[in-house]
Amino acid sequence: MNHEWESVLVITKEGKMGISAHILFKSGNSIEINHLLLRLGELCANEGMFYSHTLNKVDDAGKLKYCEYCVSDIPLYESYDRPICFGIADEPYPHKLVDFDWDSPPQEYFKTLVSGDFVDNEDLLFKFLYAFLNEFPTATVWIEEDWFYTLADLNKLRDNDVDHWCYVNPRDW
Repeated sequence: MNHEWESVLVITKEGKMGISAHILFKSGNSIEINHLLLRLGELCANEGMFYSHTLNKVDDAGKLKYCEYCVSDIPLYESYDRPICFGIADEPYPHKLVDFDWDSPPQEYFKTLVSGDFVDNEDLLFKFLYAFLNEFPTATVWIEEDWFYTLADLNKLRDNDVDHWCYVNPRDW
């Protein structure tokens, strides 16, 4: 596996707290939040997805540093169970750097997007991630301890059942 990623998407299972997803970029290579919001809006529009962003936090200079971004494949007001919401942070932001023991050479990654629970919405997460990886093809999806999904992996899954895709190690396909 190529470890020269510019970005990584991490998905972890946290017991009873549900499942969340993290989109990471190598520290210093993240996308400026205003540019990312513009690109995500275009991505969602192209995919026929509904979206909103709220809960904006700005720094002392008035620069946007954090917001909440929700996506859905049905109008957001029609169901509170369908949307997946992400916290989006602009680098630097406190407590958003992470590194991994397996990474050689060691790299720090910035948690740019962190989702809320997506249980029962795995198909929506797949749709969003597939579009995201097509927009940012250097991104990699990381699940559990050492499960990695590339755009090529998601392409293999695209025409199959995507309800349980994130619970299968791609090396087992």
